[in-house]
Amino acid sequence: MNVGELADCLELEVVTVSHHLGVLRHAGLVEREKQGRFVVYSLHEEVFKRTKSARITEHIDLGCCRLEIPR
Repeated sequence: MNVGELADCLELEVVTVSHHLGVLRHAGLVEREKQGRFVVYSLHEEVFKRTKSARITEHIDLGCCRLEIPR
């Protein structure tokens, strides 16, 4: 998503989301890609992982811990 789309989803100001995305990008958790006049952000592929467990299909690996995303 781009910053505007994320801000709408999160119901936050664009400047706030932009700032936090910068922090996450600096930490290596998100990547950005220029698409036309927009910059699209996504989770870094090494951070977002899918597992084969029947109970948990995805997680975000932060190195020190992981956030499990249930089905």
